[in-house]
Amino acid sequence: MRTISGVLAVSLVGTMGLIAVPAQADPKPPVIPSQSTVDAAKKAAATKAAQVSAIEQQLASAGARLEQLGVQAAKAGEVYNGAMYRLQQAQAEAKAAGDRADRAEKTLAAQRQQIGRFAAASYQGGGDLAKLGPLFTADGAQELLDSAGAARSVSQAMQGSYLRYTASQVVTNAFKLQKDQAVTKVQAATDEAAKAKEAAEAAEAEQRSAVASIGVQRRQQIAQLAVLRHTSVQVATQRQRGLEELARQRAAALAAKKAEELRRRIAAREAAEARAAREEAAREARQEAARRAREERNNDKQEHKKRPKKHKPGKHGGGNDGGSGHNSRGARAAIDFALAQLGEPYIWAAAGPSSWDCSGLTMGAWKKAGVQLPHYSVAQYEQIKHISEDDLRPGDLIFWAEDSDDPGTIFHVAMYLGGGRMIHAPRPGRPVTTDSIYYWEAPDFFGRP
Repeated sequence: MRTISGVLAVSLVGTMGLIAVPAQADPKPPVIPSQSTVDAAKKAAATKAAQVSAIEQQLASAGARLEQLGVQAAKAGEVYNGAMYRLQQAQAEAKAAGDRADRAEKTLAAQRQQIGRFAAASYQGGGDLAKLGPLFTADGAQELLDSAGAARSVSQAMQGSYLRYTASQVVTNAFKLQKDQAVTKVQAATDEAAKAKEAAEAAEAEQRSAVASIGVQRRQQIAQLAVLRHTSVQVATQRQRGLEELARQRAAALAAKKAEELRRRIAAREAAEARAAREEAAREARQEAARRAREERNNDKQEHKKRPKKHKPGKHGGGNDGGSGHNSRGARAAIDFALAQLGEPYIWAAAGPSSWDCSGLTMGAWKKAGVQLPHYSVAQYEQIKHISEDDLRPGDLIFWAEDSDDPGTIFHVAMYLGGGRMIHAPRPGRPVTTDSIYYWEAPDFFGRP
């Protein structure tokens, strides 16, 4: 029994030992990417980031390209306006030259007829025998002498008429030459206008085509951004619009800052002018008071009746009229007309009534104020008073040029509204609108109609 009990005890102990120590599985080895896998992942991430950056740059470049094409189209339109302006001048010169040539030809024809009459009269007077006839008449020698004097008078008159005819012929030939040259100039100007029109149409077509094609590219690129960023196209579009709006706001803030600086400069200039005017008025008042005091002292010393005092008018009139020959009322009329066109489309070479280009709008606005300007920005600047930026007043014109030292390269014009803002017809795709005068490039020239 003891033996059996011992065996059972050993067996139980062994069994309990087996239950208390369960079997352990082999651990799984950790996943350790190879260095090449890590490098490949980094490269893929870098590639994706580079693609995102590249697409964002392409979108920004597309927007800048559209703006550039719009400006080029507007410039081409203004070149056409210049060609038409020169054609109109050439046509006016040709007409004037033609009129001078026609008048000279009529004068020459009349003098030719006069010489012909003198020649006929001389022939009808007969030969030498006919001239001796009076000797055999009652009056005799006296009639012969009278006839000889008349012949000399006719001869002298005929000679003077011939000299005038010769001079007129020279003048007529010169006028005919001028007429021919003017006609040639008209033809050259016509050809120039035709080429400018063709270039403007091509520039507008290129801009219109670019708007369509870049629009397609933009949608495709935003879709690619959405895939690369694992976002929806809607979110990607919103992000792109937000970035563009942020850039626009920053540019607008910078333009507003510059406009505020200009406003302060103009205000300082106007305050200085007002202060100088007050000082001048005070000085004149003191001089007038001193003059009157002297006059009263002199009158007190006299026993006869005082003579009426003469008023010495001041040098300054009733205030600043705001322009070179045109008052602020005229500028207000021009501004009101321009503001009434807000939202109307830009069309090159248009001058109303419901579409405009840059110089067409300023021409139409100042025409409302009674000022005639040509439909060409270069010629508008040539025909108005030139001022500085700090002298700007509402209604003045602002110009942009290819070369800031050469007004002959002007290609855009706008009207100043005050406070650093302007109204203009910018380019194809942008209607008549108001902007800061610094929303784009800084303007180059300034003038007052």
